[in-house]
Parts: sequence; structure tokens; C-alpha cells
Amino acid sequence: MGYYLCVLILLIGQCYTVRGIALEKSSPATTKASVPNSAKLQDLVNKMRTADVDKAGPNDYKLDWGNKVTGTSDNSKNGLFVYVNETLYKRPVYANFISVIQKNLFTPDVCIAEAAMSGFRKSQIQLMFDTWTSTQVFNLAFQFLKDNGNEYATDMNTFKAFLFTLWFGTYSRCNGTNGSSGFEHVFIGEWRDQIVDGQHSWVRYYNLEKAQKINYHGYYSYVVDLAGTFQYTWESQLKKIGGFLIGTSPAFDFSLFTVCVLTFPGEAACRYSIDGHPLAVTSYTQPCDVGTCIFTTFPEDNF
Repeated sequence: MGYYLCVLILLIGQCYTVRGIALEKSSPATTKASVPNSAKLQDLVNKMRTADVDKAGPNDYKLDWGNKVTGTSDNSKNGLFVYVNETLYKRPVYANFISVIQKNLFTPDVCIAEAAMSGFRKSQIQLMFDTWTSTQVFNLAFQFLKDNGNEYATDMNTFKAFLFTLWFGTYSRCNGTNGSSGFEHVFIGEWRDQIVDGQHSWVRYYNLEKAQKINYHGYYSYVVDLAGTFQYTWESQLKKIGGFLIGTSPAFDFSLFTVCVLTFPGEAACRYSIDGHPLAVTSYTQPCDVGTCIFTTFPEDNF
């Protein structure tokens, strides 16, 4: 995940990054807020980690990292997850997310336009969004951004309206079709040209692996029980280099990624530690149908 090559596409005047075999348009996010120092960010992450009452405990999951990746071969006989305590999924931050997944409210193929954000689809996504943004973890993130002068974090209602656009506004990754959003890219995962784009949620990955839709190939690097960079196939699509935080609640991931997008955008620019382990988040935004939206945001354990 650490290697990037910027290619100028003269016909459309946009810049793309190359991650493995995937192309991702890269536009660093910008705001009018002051940039907090790294000590303030670390203090926030520490508080968020403590406040994440929905995170998995040490006995709630077990991993098998298998063997190191070589090429695109399957070097590991087992899946990544040996066990997950699914009673976690009864908690609203998980249950409402999984409900969105199970109701197929997003289409992985980026060449197929997403359905309108209205009616039943909007109500289910809004329920999940409201659940995540009602947590103490999110409130800490909001207060941090407000204290550092983010122009949209003046009050909670204004900020939530801004974030809904930032995360769920749609744009094109395929021939002008609005088949992608930041949320879908990060939390659901997408397919494009036989590759997996995004997919940076351990909950989503586990559900796919449990359904035997994912074949884990092996790792590049990992922090035991916390984060990793690895390779897998999702049905016939290859994720050559992917990864996510493990055991954190979806609300924690959403809140952390939001802070990183708005304060430390760019390649591995949002740097912090969890439980003493150095980590980073890479984030980019781009124009979308309703303003500015997240293009990608993902954690890194090797940078």
C-alpha cells in the first residue's frame, strides 16, 4: 500500500495513483481549518480508543495470518478469520451496518449506477449513519474538528449534513456512470476491471469470507490482532494489496477516517498509534454530484 505512481491522463486532466494494479484518482482533501499537530491527533485517537465501547475484545476474534504473499498465488490454506464472536453483531453500530449490507443497498460494480438516495434505501442508510454519529467516539471526533476550526463542525446538525454528502455523494469510476461513493468504496468494496477497489472494513470482509466469497492469499505485513496488509480474491476479483483495522467498531473507523480526511489528507499523512503500534491513514477526495466526496481513505500498517 505504500507505493504510489502518479499518472497524468492528458485527455481528462486528472491524476491517478497506482496501488498494485488498481488506479485511484487522487485529490488531497482540503478545508479552511487550522492543521492540528500530531500530539493533538494522538490524544484524540487515545480517547476514541477508550471510548470505543463497541470494539471487539481480545477473546472476540482469532486470526490466522497464514503465509507471506508472493505474486498473486494463494499461499495460505486457511481464511484470515478463524473465529468471530458474532454476539457483537447485536449491537446497533454493527447490526445497522450489516443490515445495509444484507439488503444490497450498494452495487459493487462501479460501471452500474447507484440507486437514488431516497425512500427505503435512504431510510436504512440514514439509520446506520445516525447510529454511528450518536456514539461517544464520533462526538470526540466532532469536538476535535470543531476545536480546530473546521468550517462545517460549527454544530452537530450542520456537520452531519456535510458528512452525509462527503461519504454518500456519488461520482464515476467508470465511463461517466455515477456508480461509486466514498462509503461504498471504503466500507462495502467495489469491482472494476477484475479488481477489488477499496473494501477497508473488517466486518464486511469477515461476512464475505464466512459466505465463502473471499479467498485469502496471505499477508504483506501485519500488526497482530490490530491491522494488516494482505491479498485476496473476492469471487473472481483480485485485491492485490488491501487492508483494514481489525476489532475496531464501524463507528470508530468512520470517525477516524473522517478526521483524517479533513485534517491530514494525502498518502500516509494521518499518523497515530493504537495500543502503542504506529499506524497511518491515507485519504483523498474528489468532486462529486453534490460537491466534494471521499475518493478513498484507508489505514496502513507499513509506511
